[in-house]
Amino acid sequence: MSTQFGWGFWQALPVAGAMAASFGIILGWPTLRLRGDYLAIVTLGFGEIIRVILVNWTELSGGPNGIPSIPRPSFFGLPFKPPGDDPTFASFFGLEYAPNHRIIFLYYLILALALLTNGFVSRMRRLPIGRAWEAMREDEIACKAMGINARNVKLSAFAIGAMLGGFAGVFFAARQGFISPESFTFNESAIILAIVVLGGMGSQFGVVLASLVLVLLPELGRDFAEYRMLLFGAAMILIMVWKPGGILSHREPTLRYLADGGRR
Repeated sequence: MSTQFGWGFWQALPVAGAMAASFGIILGWPTLRLRGDYLAIVTLGFGEIIRVILVNWTELSGGPNGIPSIPRPSFFGLPFKPPGDDPTFASFFGLEYAPNHRIIFLYYLILALALLTNGFVSRMRRLPIGRAWEAMREDEIACKAMGINARNVKLSAFAIGAMLGGFAGVFFAARQGFISPESFTFNESAIILAIVVLGGMGSQFGVVLASLVLVLLPELGRDFAEYRMLLFGAAMILIMVWKPGGILSHREPTLRYLADGGRR
């Protein structure tokens, strides 16, 4: 969108989220009957299929060379570059130009997007669709017996999850200024899946802690180049033995019915 049609970051963000949600529904439709590990395996397989297709579809994705020269995000149309004839971020606010202005802006931008995502997900969990997601996660058979449309609930989860992934992909591409199918290998997908499992299914704070652990552990192991992945795997096994349900396996229900018939 940016390189072919001249769209900016803020223009591409909602459209990319909507397109990702559409592909999430397309992927979710044939996998509705699967659950648990089998569902994870199929989604990982589809991800690898798409990556191989994009590597070979050079007319669309550039193949292994990827898509370069992706425009960087601007501050409401004010670019982060040295002052010139056009207004820039530094000239508009009367600041001395510094290359780290863009880095600081990107940091606060992704922080704001992460907080908005957390607030959005927390709000969704309190709505009827969110409670249906929780119920489906705990016992799908009981949900069907109570009249919940399992197909629509699952597809909505696929769509919203893919939409949030699409938003993150737009930021990743704009931050790097370059994107390639090789940026999304099987290892990346496996690490993301491990973050969710180790953090605790349904625990937002647990996923944050797991992401810190799984990102920092390989970095701390760089001094042990030959044994780095061995140490990483051993650490994951120890975590799973110590906390089989995840770092924060305890989940508070969004809605709790009391003995007197009330709810809170």
